[in-house]
Amino acid sequence: MRLKYLFGAFELDPASRELLRDGHPVALRPRALDCLVYLVENRERAVGRDELISAVWGRVDASDTVVAQTLLRVRKALDDAGNRQEMIRTLPRFGYRWVAPVREVPASRDAYAGGADEAGRDAGTAPPYVPAEADVDAGVPMADAAEDVADAAETPAGATAPAGKRRRLLRIGLPLLAVLVLAAGLASRYFPVRHATGFPGAGKNDAVLVMPVVVVPKDTENAWVRLGAMDYMAARLRSSGVNVLPSELATRLGTMFDGTAWTPAMRTKLLDLAGARWAALPEAQRTGNAWQVRLRIVDAGTERWLQANGDTALAATARATDLWLRQLGGEGGREPPPTPVAERLQRLDAEIMAGRLQEARRLLLGSSPGERADPRFLYREAKLEFRAGNLDASAGLFQQALDRASPADVQIRIGALQGLGTTERARNRIDAAEQRFRQSLALLEALPPDRFNSRMIGLDYQGLGVIRAQRGDLDGAIGYLGQARVWIQRSGDVVLLAASGHNLGKAEALHGDYLQALREFDRAIEVFERFAVNDYLANTLSEKARLQLLLARPADAAQTTARAEALLPRLEGDGGDVAIEILATKARIQLARGQLREAARTLARLHMGGIREAADPRLRELSMRLLLAQGDAAGAAKLAAGGPPPAGAGDGLMLASVQAALRSGNLPLARAWLAGSVPAGEQDPRYHAIALSLGQALLARAEGDRPASLEHARRAATLEASGQAPEAEIQAGVLQALILLDARQSDAASAIMGRLEKYVDSDYRVAWALLALYRTLGDEPAAAAALARVDALHGDRDTGIEPVL
Repeated sequence: MRLKYLFGAFELDPASRELLRDGHPVALRPRALDCLVYLVENRERAVGRDELISAVWGRVDASDTVVAQTLLRVRKALDDAGNRQEMIRTLPRFGYRWVAPVREVPASRDAYAGGADEAGRDAGTAPPYVPAEADVDAGVPMADAAEDVADAAETPAGATAPAGKRRRLLRIGLPLLAVLVLAAGLASRYFPVRHATGFPGAGKNDAVLVMPVVVVPKDTENAWVRLGAMDYMAARLRSSGVNVLPSELATRLGTMFDGTAWTPAMRTKLLDLAGARWAALPEAQRTGNAWQVRLRIVDAGTERWLQANGDTALAATARATDLWLRQLGGEGGREPPPTPVAERLQRLDAEIMAGRLQEARRLLLGSSPGERADPRFLYREAKLEFRAGNLDASAGLFQQALDRASPADVQIRIGALQGLGTTERARNRIDAAEQRFRQSLALLEALPPDRFNSRMIGLDYQGLGVIRAQRGDLDGAIGYLGQARVWIQRSGDVVLLAASGHNLGKAEALHGDYLQALREFDRAIEVFERFAVNDYLANTLSEKARLQLLLARPADAAQTTARAEALLPRLEGDGGDVAIEILATKARIQLARGQLREAARTLARLHMGGIREAADPRLRELSMRLLLAQGDAAGAAKLAAGGPPPAGAGDGLMLASVQAALRSGNLPLARAWLAGSVPAGEQDPRYHAIALSLGQALLARAEGDRPASLEHARRAATLEASGQAPEAEIQAGVLQALILLDARQSDAASAIMGRLEKYVDSDYRVAWALLALYRTLGDEPAAAAALARVDALHGDRDTGIEPVL
């Protein structure tokens, strides 16, 4: 017998995957629902963190942050957040336990067990789209509702902003933010000269890759050695002038090659991927209280083994590293042996790098008061709080580290400045963020040649470029981001270089250079795919798909989005904002192709994830466009009237709202949207002017002022005279042609449609306007051919309804 569980005001049905509160559905992401079900079904005992991860995620490497965020979503849905813990109790250093009383009752047999994508699949016509009631509540202030979409504690590991701010920053693109996280990461410890002196191969392809350590025994106590000893060996090599690739790159390669048998072919593949001449493949074994490190050194044709012993993992690692340096003619032992404090710091770095934030916090809390006040420990605590999404705490700790660091402690000072730049940027304190990045850059440029660090310089330029983009200075942003790419390329970090390329592509797209942006995106996609950087890959594919839509390539955009959507099961935390953006882009493409049933299902998936029109401008726009395409002008106008225009909501929402208002006869509402429209901060003002002119043309046309309508439409076309933005060209051209046809000026309309004819086989609006032209001209053969094109493109749309711009 299938059961469901009753507790408090809630009803949980695992089979139908439904959580109800007082009979009303409660939206929960799939992982969160799985966690809830597992805890309720195992309520007779405590559930360990590792057990929960294995049961829900099916793997052992989900970070503490992801688990904590998922449980927070569950608690918020149950109104059990904060210190209440009346349903789910946290057991420190172990896991969780369900503590609320539960009653089991039989579940009905007819509960729907399908998903949103199955609804209406076989319907002959597109079902009308009905947004949730909460979506059109005129009493909900738009700005306030947007802040309530998510909570800061739901920030994915490595993200840079609380969720309310994250919504506003999303237009910049995820890697623009995530790359800056690296500025507050482990790279601040490294100040190498780019080319080694006295090391074999200097000046050629001299890069060394130090891979994660294979640790025996593989247990929780020694887990930190995998990345900690790797990072320590890399830093020790750098101190002798060796060109060592960044540990972040080695960590990604370690995931890709985990368990690999190092045949000559696999060694060559590893070196080719990394762009390295040598690879160090360390193994560490603990026997009693002693450690042994075996170091396999490989190049394309040979391999050698070195071995060293020590009382600790780092002591053995130091000796093995120095032995290799001496064999190659270098100066092994330039750095002192690792002290207990150095080992604790390295362990902290390893836990933070691996995302084991709970363990890192435990280590910090176990430190002495003197250590906690040490700028080196403060700096790492700041990174920990940053990774946990506690931006205010992180900023305060970075500032303390900066204040307490001596003038000679330049590594901590630069790292703290970059961390402050990142946190201030995430808190939308742009001036303060720019000052911090400039201070960091000045310190880096003042370093002597033997401590030169191109990667860190690149990260400072990256931060300055992001800030310029947010201010709307796209030329300045492109300049800084271009410099960032040059410096990062010198560091050898190909993944960070690809992320920098993504950022540059995003800035080029905002600037209107779509083809250059596509080239940047394609280069980044190739690297992200090669290194299985799935979060960046999914985001860049989504950006590319939106760009393909602007280039009037909806079929190509659909293929790109399908690639991005296929990555969602591999992303942490159910994909978070990346998943939302991919689904929103998918719905936009489906609307462009007339796939209204599919678009309705995609929007329903967003609703199931807790996204609402009142809080998310993208969903509000897409829902309006769907309702307009279905002929429901009243429903679309209700959404347009559901609150004031949110600041920086975008031109697409403004145009959709103006058309919804006009088609329902509400001219004052259309005027209000036009009056309240402002350009997004990082947008090229020219494109906002185009959208505003289109809206004004639509309003003048509805008012019967044909000359003014045509003047505004022509202004939009003049602003987009470069031919680089086909979407704007189509919007302005189609509207001009329709206004001219209203006035029976067929010859002038013909001239405009002649320029748009290149899009007739891919864009429904152009095909529809061309059909209207031929019917006005009375050219039946041409009209029949045009009708065939309309029939091929209309999808679920009613060809009797004028297309939405």
